[in-house]
Amino acid sequence: MTLLSLLLAQAVVQAPAVSPASPAFPPADTTKLSLVLVQTVSETDPQPLCPQPNCTSMFLGHYKDAVVLAGPALPTEFTARIEMGSPWNKPYRLALIVEQRDGQEPLVRAETGFNVRTGEGCFEFKQTGPLNWHPTGEGFYWQRQVLCLKDPTFTPVMLRP
Repeated sequence: MTLLSLLLAQAVVQAPAVSPASPAFPPADTTKLSLVLVQTVSETDPQPLCPQPNCTSMFLGHYKDAVVLAGPALPTEFTARIEMGSPWNKPYRLALIVEQRDGQEPLVRAETGFNVRTGEGCFEFKQTGPLNWHPTGEGFYWQRQVLCLKDPTFTPVMLRP
C-alpha cells in the first residue's frame, strides 16, 4: 500500500460526523421535557439519520443514577434515543434534557457534560433555544440565555499545568 493510500484511508476514518440538514423530529412538547443528571451505561441500536457514511445516528442510550431536576419524573434507570456520531468510549456523567413521547422511546433533546476542573456544565443555546423551555427550580441556573448546572457529585480533578 502506498503512503498516499494510507493517508487517504486515514482521512476517511477521521471524517467528522455530520447531522442531517433539517431537523429529524417535530418541535418538542415542553410539558414533557425533563432536566436530568445521569451516568451513561451504553449506546446501542444505531439508526442512521442520512445516507452519508459519516452521518450521525440515533442511538438507544442506556442511563442510570438519574436525578430529575425539573419536569416530569423519570426512572433512575432508563433508555432514550440520542443523536451521536459514535458511542461513548467510557461512562460519563451528563446532564440531559429528555422528552417523554407518547407511544415512542424518550428522546434526548440536549446534552452537556461537566468541566473536570469546576464541575459546571452548560447546554449550548443552539440546542436549548429552539426548545423554548424555561424551567425553574433548584440545582441549575440561567447564565444569560444559557442553562447551566453543577454536578452535585463533582470531585475536582487535579490536572498538570
